[in-house]
Amino acid sequence: MKRVNRIILLSALLFLVSAILFSEQLTRIGIIDIEKVYSIYFRESRTVMDLQEKQNAILREIQRIDDQILTLENRKLEAEMRGDQESALKLDREIFDRKQYLEDYKRIKMQQLKKLAENLYQSDEFLDELLEAINFVAESEGFSIILNNSKQFKQFFFYYTKEVDITDKVIQELMSRAGRNTNQ
Repeated sequence: MKRVNRIILLSALLFLVSAILFSEQLTRIGIIDIEKVYSIYFRESRTVMDLQEKQNAILREIQRIDDQILTLENRKLEAEMRGDQESALKLDREIFDRKQYLEDYKRIKMQQLKKLAENLYQSDEFLDELLEAINFVAESEGFSIILNNSKQFKQFFFYYTKEVDITDKVIQELMSRAGRNTNQ
């Protein structure tokens, strides 16, 4: 009976020690989608509203040009039905020019909007506030690493504790393998 009690006590003690050791090694990793944070939290800012207004203005202009092209195509069809080939050719050239203009306009304006959005995402005010919030949540929730899940940002890590940084250990291992002094 004493032997059974010792085994149970020893097992419980071993379990407790391994649980403590395991909990020390457990690293919590968090993921953040900056684009989602931005779209929900910062969408009410004046800068974001200005960007959205520019997008809407560009879309209205694209629609206006599309309407012009449609009108020209209808006029060309009417000219062809009347047998007025000269007017039809003239309208065909005008349609071609408007379509080319529309494609150039879309390409240039979309590049401009993309650049404005990138500048907005990377503004100091936005990043400072975001990083403060990430650090607070990471520390208060016990995360060791916060990884970026957004395609907009090139930075992969937004937060990490020193406990998960193995840089010095890797350097020491490489130095010892090379037979160099590791006291640097």
